[in-house]
Amino acid sequence: MKIEVNITKEPTKEPISFEIVDMSKKKYSEVKIYIPKKKGRKSVAPGDKWYVYFYWRDPETGKMNIKCKYYRGINQKKTVAEREEVAKAYQRSYQMLLEQGWNPLKNKIKNQRSSPKKQKHTLKSAIEYALAIKIRNTKESTARDYKFRSQFFLDWADVNFKSGLPLEQFKLEDFYQFMDYLELDYINKASGERLSNTSIDNTRRVISALFTELKNKRLIDTNFVKGIPKLKSEPLKNRPFTHSQLIEIKKYLEEHDPYLIQFISFLLYPILRPIEITRLKVRDLNTEDWILGVETKTEAFSYRKIITKMQPIIGQMELKGYPGSYSLFTNENKPSIWLPKQEKSKVNHFTNRFKKVKKALGYGKEYGLYSFRHTAIGDLYNSKQAEGIPEQQIIYDLMPITRHKSEAGLRNYLRNIKIALPADHSDIYTIDF
Repeated sequence: MKIEVNITKEPTKEPISFEIVDMSKKKYSEVKIYIPKKKGRKSVAPGDKWYVYFYWRDPETGKMNIKCKYYRGINQKKTVAEREEVAKAYQRSYQMLLEQGWNPLKNKIKNQRSSPKKQKHTLKSAIEYALAIKIRNTKESTARDYKFRSQFFLDWADVNFKSGLPLEQFKLEDFYQFMDYLELDYINKASGERLSNTSIDNTRRVISALFTELKNKRLIDTNFVKGIPKLKSEPLKNRPFTHSQLIEIKKYLEEHDPYLIQFISFLLYPILRPIEITRLKVRDLNTEDWILGVETKTEAFSYRKIITKMQPIIGQMELKGYPGSYSLFTNENKPSIWLPKQEKSKVNHFTNRFKKVKKALGYGKEYGLYSFRHTAIGDLYNSKQAEGIPEQQIIYDLMPITRHKSEAGLRNYLRNIKIALPADHSDIYTIDF
């Protein structure tokens, strides 16, 4: 049996007292997650609170009966998958704190975080800690991307004996080794292909964001990942369509998948992203004032004008009689309840349907659903340019339509999709060949 001897110093004329503590009794239980259930299924209904908890041994009675529970923003997440992801991250964090000697009765967790330099993190525990903070208030798709790319980094760190390094010993040179691995060594086992520069940059961006969180918590002095330059990349996917290609696609869909025409119309006219379309509910369409409510990538909720060109398409959808809570687009080709485990699977459903169209018409992997959105924005730009409107004015006119936050952002977007054509400049030539 292990014992701990605590020596208490008393005045010199008094005897020294000894306290013997039985160390074979663990002070805390395993950290667990409380998940409320209804009819045997995990619930995220209002009032059903999730939390992580453990039991602490009462120092007076010796019984492990002090329940410590922490909500930590878990219940801000809307889906079971999101809550499980955040709760598991906190479960690991609290377990780590307990193993490092943290006493929940003496040190509240906020005090523990107020002086983070006193915490001793390995590279792995630091990344997991930063990830738990970063994904607290993000959408499921963003959280999943952060989790995937950070795990990719940690897998590399494990193989290269760096995950157990004290955080402060992981240097810029180490991260460049990871970048070299992505650029030169990694090959996808399924496809046999290397990573694109865009994919590598996205991974670097995620790790940089986590290092920024560590810097904000004063666990590191600087985020050296942030200073690494982006790789030059040539976008391949989602090339815009020509007008003749759009006609060809619509003709094919009219015969083989007319429901997809309605879905694509929301890409072309309100210029929504695929995931924004799959989030739409029947109640989001106001056909009296012709306004569309959208849960977007950058805003919790915003509104779009349903333009005249779009109104007949909505009329064809015959939405009367469907409950407002029904998803507007589903795998049943009509409004319905659609609650897959992952939000992304909704987008994948329509992506796979369009893949069949591409295969039938002979389009390559450079085309996708986003191609319709790019096509629409490029068409608006070129139409205004054909009217002789100055470029600066075109940018101002398009920003509220495309929802870009800055002129520079929209200009960069137009350069990337390579569909913004220059105006006819024959009149400035002096050459007659």
